Amino acid sequence: MNRFYKKYRTVGNSINMLLLLSVLIPLLALSYFNHPSPADDYCYIDTVFKYSWLEAMNFYYSGWTGRYFGIFLNHSNPLIVHSIIGFKIWPVVLLSGFIFAFYSLFRHLTPTLSRAAHLGFAGVVFFLYILKMPSIVEGFYWMAAFVTYTVPNILTLFWVCVVLDWYRQDTKKMLLATLANFFVFAIIGSSETNLLIIFLLVAALWFYRIIFHRKIDGLMISLLIVTILSGYFLFSSPGNAARMGGNPMGGNVVFSVVSSFKKLAELSIGWITKTPLLIFSLAWLIVLSKISVGARNYFSMPVWFAVALYIGILAAQIVPSYFGVGIDPTPRVINCVYLFFLIGWFYVIGVVFHYFHQRYTGEFRLSFLRYGVLYSLLVLSIAFSFFRSANVKMIYSDLLRGKAAAFSRETNERYALIQNSKDAIVYLPPIKTRPISLYYDDITTNRGHWWNKCMAGYFGKEAIIMKETK
Repeated sequence: MNRFYKKYRTVGNSINMLLLLSVLIPLLALSYFNHPSPADDYCYIDTVFKYSWLEAMNFYYSGWTGRYFGIFLNHSNPLIVHSIIGFKIWPVVLLSGFIFAFYSLFRHLTPTLSRAAHLGFAGVVFFLYILKMPSIVEGFYWMAAFVTYTVPNILTLFWVCVVLDWYRQDTKKMLLATLANFFVFAIIGSSETNLLIIFLLVAALWFYRIIFHRKIDGLMISLLIVTILSGYFLFSSPGNAARMGGNPMGGNVVFSVVSSFKKLAELSIGWITKTPLLIFSLAWLIVLSKISVGARNYFSMPVWFAVALYIGILAAQIVPSYFGVGIDPTPRVINCVYLFFLIGWFYVIGVVFHYFHQRYTGEFRLSFLRYGVLYSLLVLSIAFSFFRSANVKMIYSDLLRGKAAAFSRETNERYALIQNSKDAIVYLPPIKTRPISLYYDDITTNRGHWWNKCMAGYFGKEAIIMKETK
């Protein structure tokens, strides 16, 4: 390991951590101004107050969706104890969970590197994710969305770590197996998108262990059983029929598959060309070249298998939107696709590098000048992408220009109006300041609208209506 690489790695780790902080700090600050959204957040707890906790969950499971774990989390949201603060804490937990999941994953895949390097890798992936994440509010701040997608995404990353630990350790296997099976149960019960991801991962584990190791073990059997039972529990829900019957293109297999791959190709081109992903990929190759063959053990698999699994996981996340309701995937679904696009991208590069490095043992010998060129390209591409990113502009604008604070203040004023009013029907002013990072939807001037009815029920009013404005 030459001195230029040592210098590169030390400085590079610091840069990566700065990238992490550059997007994490404003996101954490925005959490302070977050509030429950009239879109669904009040509805779940209004149903709990009317029918009881268990009956409310049964109502949703029987009448709308089989996402049993998502139903459980939504019907347990902080409003159940009349807490607004909980909606400010949840985003902090999610963001911290994301960083720790990235860190844990890279620590398992590259165990010989330093903790600073692992945190730096986590920072790079998180930075790239925030740059092009389709919907910040649906990823971290709107609870009805993030419990369905962000939470199971984090659990999926932890599932991979737990499974790797199970095959690496000789002790605590019962605890690890229990965790792995619980994660499968929770992931499948969150959304059809994440169900397909974990289905493919469990199937890949079975295929890999049988074909390349000629073994079947207890973890494989338990995971298969839990996967089948959890899938049955989700798909047997009477509510799924109601969701799938809303669009004539729903259920069309050919349309769904073709549309999914077209959408994936369109998205991938943008993610590759409009972010510094390629430059970071070059830096990743240099890091890989300095890791011993034995330390790259988790990248030792056939290239065709890794690529097929990668493409399959990405395409499978888009299929449910076309197959279930016949429409383009929502931004919160694309959030998931982009997450696994990034993680899979770096992993597949590692697999390809390991494959060729076993046949060609040369190193990436870069001179001081070439390291300087790489640094320059990294800095320029990072700066260009950072200042060009709509998400970065949005989160800093909402925070520094006071939009988030104004939104929170107006929302608090509406709470006060509701609580101080003795009338059965309350008219609320519209939220004038709507930061895109925090605001998702609102009540309407129609008292019969679902959001209006849920909010009124939660606060014990006959009706809550938005005032008509010019």
